[in-house]
Amino acid sequence: MPIDAEVLIVSYNSAEFLGRCLPTLAARMPGIPVGIREHGIDPDAIAALPRIAARHTSPVRLEFGPDNPGFAAGCNALAANSRAEWLVFLNPDTEVMTWIDDAPPDRSVVGATIVNSEPAGDHSGRSYRFADEVARSWLRRRGPAPDGRGFVSGAALMIQRRWFEELGGFDARYFLFYEDIDLCLRANAHGLRTAVSPGWRVRHARQHSTRERFADAIQWSYESGCLFHREHGTPAAVYRAYVAIDSMLRSGVHRLRGDRGRASTYAALARRAVTDLALRRAITAVR
Repeated sequence: MPIDAEVLIVSYNSAEFLGRCLPTLAARMPGIPVGIREHGIDPDAIAALPRIAARHTSPVRLEFGPDNPGFAAGCNALAANSRAEWLVFLNPDTEVMTWIDDAPPDRSVVGATIVNSEPAGDHSGRSYRFADEVARSWLRRRGPAPDGRGFVSGAALMIQRRWFEELGGFDARYFLFYEDIDLCLRANAHGLRTAVSPGWRVRHARQHSTRERFADAIQWSYESGCLFHREHGTPAAVYRAYVAIDSMLRSGVHRLRGDRGRASTYAALARRAVTDLALRRAITAVR
């Protein structure tokens, strides 16, 4: 029996990637409708969306949020207008390689097996405590895949709409980064299981919307990290101190490599973390 699902995609000037993503949905997930929410303001990318949608073989609904409230808020807006039983969140720079025939078990959050996007361990894990953050960043240590508890990547994640609504959706305080891990851990606390599906395989290009905005991206990551680790048990001062040290080290490494741009960007982040730590600034909504 076909899965009652809708694919939900938040885009940021991603028409080029959507032009490659949607044909894979037509081939692997025929008949499943798609919702796309565009947060960019590039007129060419916006003008291309109706043409791309018209070529798709399943219904496509388009939404626009030029104020760009963030990835989490965009996913929530798409979900609020969906009537499907299963919500399938995809990044626009993904391509579906295989899809599952049967619906996953009730009360579950399921991630795709993501390929061609190294390192693979970035996509899932059983915990994401402060120690895990340090181990991943500096020791390249990746934990095992979730076994009922843990997290999967928001680049390709599915959850029943009823449970997504009961959880309050993604936490819209996260502008970008960490919102998927937070959702999964809150789902676990609510009695839902998390798992990676071997039958649902997705190719993910990664970072297309942040590659040209590196300085902004690491600031967003810092803000989201402060919120996430505070919400999940690490004092803000500890995380900020770690970011200050981490960023100073990264700045030095990039300076030795001759990459002055990234060296300066990490130095700026280190200064911000030190200032936040010294002034004991409150952690507020991320933007």
